[in-house]
Amino acid sequence: MTTLDMIDGAGVVQRAPLPAAVRVALGPFGRWLNAQGVGVRDITEAVIDAYVAQTAASGQGSARASLRELLAVMRESGVCRPVALDAGGMHQRLLSEFRRYLIIERGLAERTIEHYTEAAQAFLVSRVADDARVVRQWSAADVLTFLQRRSVNRPSVHMQQLCTGLRAFLRYLCFRGHTESDLSKCVPRIAHWRLATLPKSLSAEQVDRILLGCRRNTAGGRRDYAVLLLLARLGLRAEEIRRLTLDDIHWQRGELTVRGKCRGPESMPLPQDVGEALAAYLTHGRPASGSRSVFVRLTPPHDPYGDSNTFARIVRRAMLRAAVDAPSKGTHIFRHTLATEMLRGGASLREIGQLLRHRDEDTTRLYAKVDLVRLRTLALAWPGGVL
Repeated sequence: MTTLDMIDGAGVVQRAPLPAAVRVALGPFGRWLNAQGVGVRDITEAVIDAYVAQTAASGQGSARASLRELLAVMRESGVCRPVALDAGGMHQRLLSEFRRYLIIERGLAERTIEHYTEAAQAFLVSRVADDARVVRQWSAADVLTFLQRRSVNRPSVHMQQLCTGLRAFLRYLCFRGHTESDLSKCVPRIAHWRLATLPKSLSAEQVDRILLGCRRNTAGGRRDYAVLLLLARLGLRAEEIRRLTLDDIHWQRGELTVRGKCRGPESMPLPQDVGEALAAYLTHGRPASGSRSVFVRLTPPHDPYGDSNTFARIVRRAMLRAAVDAPSKGTHIFRHTLATEMLRGGASLREIGQLLRHRDEDTTRLYAKVDLVRLRTLALAWPGGVL
């Protein structure tokens, strides 16, 4: 199998169609990787630099730029290993200092701090990947290039959140004197009108295919199945799944304690199939760990996941295995699907809002748009009569 075949199989090209320059560079690079015995997951900037140095082809500069663009897309898709910040390095210190600033000096809510630090970390990782280690040399072009890469097939609400966190981080860098100018001013405003779109959902048949595609005879498959059932049956958010602890599962009462976005802990019923999936994962899939988190890394060290992106990757891989072409590849599509199915089954908007733990009734009213049967009763007669 060629490198391009593997990339196509991973859904990278479908998710972000590659520019012509990248495709041209990919063929020779793939043959070189095969000859060197380097797997797609092991591609890094150093591998690209070694390829450019060892091949005397013309246009090396453009080849390096094209392949680095490809690498950024593959990392976003989870095909290649993500860049990690060096422990104790300059970028890690900046991130730690920024987090302390948000906690001590700004006193923000925990979830807001997580969003801001995730945006800061993503930007710092992009700077490490581009070898731009000197903070004072960062420019507006670096910020816009980062946002362009991140915006590929990302919903506007995600980009809004990312830009808000990035602005806070860039303002902090200027405030501390790490940058000479305030780069937050070059972060664009992302247009997004609340309740302006229809909720994207899956069909019941697609949900079944996704669940059946889990290899439940493996530790990873049991974990994926449990995660997907929590999403599909209870409509949990990815962050709520990440926060689940062993103490939140009340087996005798058949309940699950969920910690939402802003509210305190709330109890939810634990359906039998969800409980069985959790029990199978905990007894035959979850590695021994000192953490009380339900979901921990399957590879050492068996720590809790640092953010909710892992669960989004689980969803994308599950959809790929099941050959489901979904309108959205994120975890939230299961919440929309559950709400849509409940509405079609006769549930009221209040009942849906209670299950999904909405703070604002307007959020639940979004699903009224998909109830075409009831909407037809509100439609006015066409003044010209029946055509």
